[in-house]
Amino acid sequence: MHGSRLLLPLCAAFFANTAFADDAKTMDAFLEQHCVKCHGPDKQKGKLRLDDLQKPPHELEQWKEVLEAIEYGDMPPKDEKRPEAAEVAAFKEIISGGLTSAGKGGSIAVRRMNRYEYENTVRDLLGIDTPLAELLPEDSRVQGFDNVAEGLSLSSVLIEKYLEAANAAFDGTIRRLVPLPPETRKAVAMEDKSNIGSVAKKNDGVIEKSGAFIDFSPGWPPTRFDGAQPVEDGIYRCKVTVWPYEPSGRTLTVGIFTGRLFGTGKLHFQGIHDVTGDPENPRVIEFTTRLNEGDAIHVLPWIFPGHVTWRDKHEPRPGIGMVSAETHGPLDQDFPSKAQKQLFGESPTLSMVADTPIYMRHRKGAKLSHVMSSAPEADVERIIRAFVPRAFRRPVEKPLADRFVNLALDRLKEGRSFEEAVRAGVCAVLCSPHFLMVNRDSVVDDHTIASRLSYFLWSSMPDDELLKLAAAGKLKDPAVRRTQAVRMLKDPRRERFVENFTGQWLDLRQMDATTPDKKMYPEYDELLGRSMVRETKGFFTEILDRNLPVKNFVDSDFVVVNERLADHYGISGVKGHERMQVVKLPPDSLRGGVLTQGAIMKVTANGTHSSPVLRGVWVLDRLMGQPVPPPPPGVPAVEPDVRGATSLRDLLTKHVEDPSCARCHDRIDPVGFALEEFDPIGKHREKYRAVPKQGGGYMPALLVDSSGETPDNHAFQNFQGFRDWLAGDEKVIARALARKLMVYGCGRKVEVTDQPAVEAVLAASAKDHYGLRTMIQEVAASDYFVRP
Repeated sequence: MHGSRLLLPLCAAFFANTAFADDAKTMDAFLEQHCVKCHGPDKQKGKLRLDDLQKPPHELEQWKEVLEAIEYGDMPPKDEKRPEAAEVAAFKEIISGGLTSAGKGGSIAVRRMNRYEYENTVRDLLGIDTPLAELLPEDSRVQGFDNVAEGLSLSSVLIEKYLEAANAAFDGTIRRLVPLPPETRKAVAMEDKSNIGSVAKKNDGVIEKSGAFIDFSPGWPPTRFDGAQPVEDGIYRCKVTVWPYEPSGRTLTVGIFTGRLFGTGKLHFQGIHDVTGDPENPRVIEFTTRLNEGDAIHVLPWIFPGHVTWRDKHEPRPGIGMVSAETHGPLDQDFPSKAQKQLFGESPTLSMVADTPIYMRHRKGAKLSHVMSSAPEADVERIIRAFVPRAFRRPVEKPLADRFVNLALDRLKEGRSFEEAVRAGVCAVLCSPHFLMVNRDSVVDDHTIASRLSYFLWSSMPDDELLKLAAAGKLKDPAVRRTQAVRMLKDPRRERFVENFTGQWLDLRQMDATTPDKKMYPEYDELLGRSMVRETKGFFTEILDRNLPVKNFVDSDFVVVNERLADHYGISGVKGHERMQVVKLPPDSLRGGVLTQGAIMKVTANGTHSSPVLRGVWVLDRLMGQPVPPPPPGVPAVEPDVRGATSLRDLLTKHVEDPSCARCHDRIDPVGFALEEFDPIGKHREKYRAVPKQGGGYMPALLVDSSGETPDNHAFQNFQGFRDWLAGDEKVIARALARKLMVYGCGRKVEVTDQPAVEAVLAASAKDHYGLRTMIQEVAASDYFVRP
């Protein structure tokens, strides 16, 4: 039977209960003209037959596949007659309407906090800075984010991990020792025996000059500053005194870390600082941070270009004059601690009793203190009953609070100490689903909306203003949510949004997953790598603060760079590595947008070679809203020729001869080839680098071919041509980012059936030319945001 005679009744039945029933003929004609030839009774490419669809729910998935194929330009094939844009738009509208109607009434997006949200929430709730995320397992990513309901289930094993984290958090609230009075501890570099010995032996060329230890090497171990380490934990003001040695017009820089150099523990990066002055007027770098007992200050010279061999050059080798380092503190003198006062309250029935002897080399007769109460039952009930609603982020009925109060009181009855009883109640609260779950109810009330806003933009619990609005029932109003989004994006806590959203949307969390090959990319150093991350975050923040159109993520007339990156990119006039600067680009500049940023090029490469496939998939998903399914099992990856004899284009052409591979690669490869103009560390190139047969460094190899043709038959000759094409349709970019913001902001998958919600955010953002801040506000104001 002729395909159209079957399709018409099927389509009419499928859309009978929607507002699109009258469009069945239009849809039938489109399918007959463009689809049935390859997906009908005589041929079923991709095992898809459109004239014999099963009834729902199976046909829903197939119609989704049809819509995505049309949406992404996969179908009709390039060698077939392409439909007019108006035909495609009408067809997509019909299917979207039907799928949306069929998909209404979806399941509740039940989700818990991810591990970063848990850490932030507990820290904000208790006023502590104890690391907690590292105690919890990695969270699964769904549609690119780790805060999506489908990836955040609860299990008994996970509850055990939460209990471990809760105990660590409780310990962090109590200061066991009366703090020592603030003390300054100073270490002079050339008074250290290790540094004196290094100078005597001329290790790595180090010298002494004007009383300073001149260090040239950016690698570990760093200059020793023994003697400045604090003897007790606390907050310390730190100073590092340095000056530039033989800079020869360069801006010399140091990277500063704190922590233990050897053994267990984590080094904490404190910042990049330019080294200025001279021996008579050195630079004194100051910063305040938390230090543990025994933590040292580590100072590394970051001198660019660090890969240059200075031995045979007329120019003297630049270095850093290391003078001294000092710590002053502890500055936090509260005893009991502020966190303890916040949790336990300040009651005359409470006291700190020093009852546990402990050996300390610098303190004789030291004893650890514990919290005691002269009215333990009353204080336990008061503390837990006050803690429960703050932790649960909403008013709590008495029977629910009683469960936690009684648990703590039972510990007292068992003979446990007052502190142990409070610990039991607090830890039970921090492991309760009422605390852990952000979404859990079929009815979304104002307090749930308050939490959704705060976890969207702060990755933590709501503040007092949000809770007051929730109590007044005002957060159901979209206008109020817009206003709150504006306020929240001005708060310093928004840095968590920038960190977590860019870390996942732009894959900045993967920056350390690969290390560029030192022979092929000798100019890569830690200063450059850290500057790349700062660039991308700074670029995102600039677009957010100025509410610039999101098409700037593809093509902008500015960059956010320091001197190290500017030199790497060939941009003149930028001085200083310490501060990231907004720099206006000339009209003909190749830079601008995330696709030219070193961080993006690095996370889409393996450290040795770039991958057109990986980069193409990345751009399609992140910037074009066209995610590509994973390759079929058993399909081998393309291995680049390290000798540079065979081009990647030739290898990929052979790789995709299978039609089933070509369907995706027709979309992936042109995009990936356009980005081949940038190497794995983001430098523009005309030729690939390869490893010479005789070893040593790298050598120039084949010319880069960045030309291509998109599935809609748009040909481009280079990256600039591709970027102009992509930036030419700002709505595509805005739609892709709107979907990402909705997934992240709402904590749930965005399906094809949710497309009208995406379009509503787009329509509301169009008035501000799809400004980033406006789009965030409209996500928060959307009906989708308050779905169960």
